[in-house]
Amino acid sequence: MELVSAPTGLIIWQMFITLHVILFVIAWVMILRNSRPNAIYTLAWLLGTLLLPVVGPVMYFVRRRSFSRV
Repeated sequence: MELVSAPTGLIIWQMFITLHVILFVIAWVMILRNSRPNAIYTLAWLLGTLLLPVVGPVMYFVRRRSFSRV
């Protein structure tokens, strides 16, 4: 009788994709709700998070934190 469970690799990929989607959505919401009226700044971050799928949102969160400390 065969077990009905996904292989470990599939579970890891599903967790990775879910984390990516969550980070992406949170980053886009935060970028769009930002109080800065500069359209170029906003567009640059939107494109950066879109074109750099995992690194883009992480860079945004790191840079956002360093901007708020100054």
